[in-house]
Amino acid sequence: MSEIAARVGGSKATLYSYFPSKEELFLAVVRSVAENHLRTTFGDLDAGRSVRENLLLFSERFIRLLASNEIINSHRYLVGEAGKSSVGRLFYEQGPRVGQDETSRFLATAMGKGELRKSDPEIAAKQLVALCKAEHFEERLLAVREELSEAEVREMAARAVDLFMRGYAPD
Repeated sequence: MSEIAARVGGSKATLYSYFPSKEELFLAVVRSVAENHLRTTFGDLDAGRSVRENLLLFSERFIRLLASNEIINSHRYLVGEAGKSSVGRLFYEQGPRVGQDETSRFLATAMGKGELRKSDPEIAAKQLVALCKAEHFEERLLAVREELSEAEVREMAARAVDLFMRGYAPD
C-alpha cells in the first residue's frame, strides 16, 4: 500500500478509505483489467459470422492475451502467492472464471442454434481454453519461449479451432 500511495500520490489512509484491505484493492484491479480483456476478447463476436469464424476470432484474441507479458507476469506472481493467501482464488473468480462463463454462454448459444453439437457448454469452454493454451502457455510461463508472432497466433488459433470443431461438430 505504501508503494502504491507513493506512485499515485496520496496516503495509505486515503487508499484504505477506498479499499479496506490489500485484497479489496487487488480485486478492484483484477475487475478493471478483466473487464478490459473481456471487451477485447469477446467484443463483436457473432456479428453475422459463422461459429467457426467467431471461434477463430476469439481464439486469436485469447491466445494473444494469454501470451502477453502482462498476463504471463501476472500468472508467475499468482502461482507464487496462491498457496500463501486467498489471492489466487480471488483472481480466478474475478478473472478467468468470468471469461470462462462468457465463453460458456457463447458456446451455449451456438449449441442452441445447432451450430455446435449439444453438450455441456462449461466443459466445452474449458476444453476450448485448454486448446488455446496448449501450444505456448507453459513455455511462455517458464520463459522457455519468447513472444509469439502474429503468424504463430493465427496458426495456433486455427489448429485449436479445427480440433474443437471436430469434437463439437453438429450431429
